[in-house]
Amino acid sequence: MSLRKLRRECEEGLAELPLPSPFSIPGLVANMEAARGRTIVLHEMPDRLARVNAACGLRLKSGDTSFVLYRRRPTAYQTQHVILHELCHEWFDHGTSLDAEQLRRLLPVFDTSLISRMVGPDAVLTPDAVQARAQYDTHDERMAEFGASLIPRMARDVTSDDMVGRLANSLSRPVAHRRGGLFRRT
Repeated sequence: MSLRKLRRECEEGLAELPLPSPFSIPGLVANMEAARGRTIVLHEMPDRLARVNAACGLRLKSGDTSFVLYRRRPTAYQTQHVILHELCHEWFDHGTSLDAEQLRRLLPVFDTSLISRMVGPDAVLTPDAVQARAQYDTHDERMAEFGASLIPRMARDVTSDDMVGRLANSLSRPVAHRRGGLFRRT
């Protein structure tokens, strides 16, 4: 798939993403929870548990709750990108179920029983309970990666319709008009 088609598909998939104003990860999570009717819990993995070859992010589903585990990266921007990447998987409902061996390879520092205890006694055994990527060259991965890059741009590009927002929009884009209706803010 070409980059142009991938971008178009991402923009279409994210068109209804309820961006908060002003943009923040907690605000985005709250809006996504309201839109999808699921609770999303963000949880940073402690540095002592992070390894270089382990997954940067992981999404666990249990009932009406999704747990997003992420590793802090060297910069706030990189950490935000990892979180947005996992939130894109949540918004697009991506992922595949992993068996215990695949999960152990992605998160070698955790005993799989720890994750089972966290989300429920039989969560790893149920379909789609553990959402993670074992391969990084898939269409879903490219969508989430591109989406994680688009969301901050979407948050910057969408202006409010009040007088100050219209003035800021006209001064920041003196020649071209913003594309109307592509992204929505709540």
